[in-house]
Amino acid sequence: MKFTGIDQIHPVVKRLMLVNFVRSIGQGMMVVQLALYLDSLGWSTAGIGSVLAAGGLLGVVLAPFIGVYSDRLGRKPFVLISELVTAACALVGVLTTNPILLSIAITLSGFGKADAGSPSPSAPAEQAWLASFVPTAERGRVYSLNNALSFFGMGAGAVLAGAAASFLKTGVSPSRLLFCYILVASLITAYIILTIQGGEAESSQGDKKEGRRNEEKKILQEENAAVYKLAAINILNGIAIGLTGPMMSYWFSAKFGASPAQIGSTLAVTFFTTGATSILQARLSHNHGTIRSIVFIRFIGSLLLILMPLLSSYALVSVIYILRTALNRGTQGAQQALSVSLTRNKRSGFASSINLFSMKLPTSIGPYITGYLFGLGSLSLPFYIASCLQLSFAYLYGRIFSTYDIRMKSHASSG
Repeated sequence: MKFTGIDQIHPVVKRLMLVNFVRSIGQGMMVVQLALYLDSLGWSTAGIGSVLAAGGLLGVVLAPFIGVYSDRLGRKPFVLISELVTAACALVGVLTTNPILLSIAITLSGFGKADAGSPSPSAPAEQAWLASFVPTAERGRVYSLNNALSFFGMGAGAVLAGAAASFLKTGVSPSRLLFCYILVASLITAYIILTIQGGEAESSQGDKKEGRRNEEKKILQEENAAVYKLAAINILNGIAIGLTGPMMSYWFSAKFGASPAQIGSTLAVTFFTTGATSILQARLSHNHGTIRSIVFIRFIGSLLLILMPLLSSYALVSVIYILRTALNRGTQGAQQALSVSLTRNKRSGFASSINLFSMKLPTSIGPYITGYLFGLGSLSLPFYIASCLQLSFAYLYGRIFSTYDIRMKSHASSG
């Protein structure tokens, strides 16, 4: 099968990719600026970690319900509501610095969590929406390309956030400007979503006929077993991500005295490099198998993570951080492709929601733990813990899902 180009991707998928790109620009801005902004307002490290954790926990609670009901009611309404809620929360950030209102806005929107284009907690609906227009054998490639757009957008957002620091000289808060962008961008993406036709709930007629009940029950059991196996090992990866992701801007500043412009530049290069590795992952998934390529890359990334707290130069740490993060996050699209392919299309919202739940619950706990350890002066321990967890994840991922590549080849040959 030929490695097809972007021109052969379904028009609905292209529009959803555009929404993903625009959304991720604002997320890149928030990753650089939000923790530093809250610190400048007098928030404690534990307080910053807690509000980031709260946003993750809300997404965890809502995602399973959204995933299941999007299978029944359609994907579009949930993704649209997510954009409108984000716009409202950005408006709060523009208008006030009140800690209670900001906490509510950050919790509802998930600002600062480095979700890479994800409309959390409506990500299961959006991923299932994509799956309904992408053949199973092509999902590793298409989801990897979508992941690349996420990180290219986050890279652009990080550059803009670093540049916005220059407005401090004029007395204009850069964070207020970033909230303004997210407000406008969310309204634009909401309009794009409104123009998309498709994404309705899939019909399940015939599944309850007497002659198919036993077959349906067997299929459900097989699908559920695969989904829950993935969820179990995702817990390891989720905790690791939470320990080392949302608080990186603070860590760079506390350990090296890095400025917002320096941090923004580092994160921008990281996001752009991740976009490039996502494109590479798309080809590796096609040529060498999705699971094999994910496991190999994740092992390398986990080993690089150990080096970060051992180095005393910000330049060297930046290089390691860029390489490690690009390798790990470059596999996200392929991992999403696996999650939505473990079930039939009519249950892909459920599969995606369980995948998200198993990742986001432990991820949301991570920032609180890291904030607490940072407050005690331990700037290295979170990295060592995260590396061990991600090495374990890579090993189990390859061992449990090694047969998935064979199944994808069968889909491709029969398509």
